[in-house]
Amino acid sequence: MHEAKDLIKRFGQGDVQALRGMYDRFRHDMMTLAMALLRDGQGAEDAVHEVFVRLLASQHKILIRGNLRSYLLTAVANTCRDMISRKGRAVAKNEPSGERWQPAPEETVVLSEQQERLARALEQLPYEQREVLVLRTFGDLKFKAIAKSQGASINTVQGRYRYGLEKLRSLLGEKE
Repeated sequence: MHEAKDLIKRFGQGDVQALRGMYDRFRHDMMTLAMALLRDGQGAEDAVHEVFVRLLASQHKILIRGNLRSYLLTAVANTCRDMISRKGRAVAKNEPSGERWQPAPEETVVLSEQQERLARALEQLPYEQREVLVLRTFGDLKFKAIAKSQGASINTVQGRYRYGLEKLRSLLGEKE
């Protein structure tokens, strides 16, 4: 936690190497989130890189308070939403793109059959529900932060979460 605060402080003081530290530390989490939202390897990389380009461009204007990981994951979610909007929502349809992001060899983890089933089930959810589920469970963001990010009420976000979970349970054949 102290390392993240140090990165924020150094970045705010103009240390561009701190940006590299942020990238090295949070890249995998950001890529995983972007892939879950976009289902497009190249698009996920573009989203993560766009976040860092924007950070660099507004280095002296930006003020990061709180959890750096949550800030970066929220930025990725917002960027993914913008990318989908720019593409006319073509990516958000429930048609898998086929291309999957592959982690670097040192990051490779053998995915279990259950993880693959979950990934396929997540792809079948409407984008808004998938985004809320991923931000809440993976990103560990509070409903209030997700609501602010999506420009929706907390009740709407909680509903998306609840309906998304129900659909996931149904798709995975789980009993409540």
